[in-house]
Amino acid sequence: MATELNPAGDESVKRVQGLMKDVLAITPDGIDQDLLESGLLDSMALIELLYAIEQEFSVELPLEDLDVDLLRSV
Repeated sequence: MATELNPAGDESVKRVQGLMKDVLAITPDGIDQDLLESGLLDSMALIELLYAIEQEFSVELPLEDLDVDLLRSV
């Protein structure tokens, strides 16, 4: 069952999906797909994605504050 997005979230999701495609050359089947369980992301790819997100959104994501379980899907 796909998660419904609000209009403000749609743009952010599209940007993250674009990063996944451009930086990691992956395209998840949907926003709810478990990226770690499916093997699309490993630990190194996750770090690369987090770095790309930091650059794209001009934010800092301290690794020690992140919960990997919250990063399993788009």
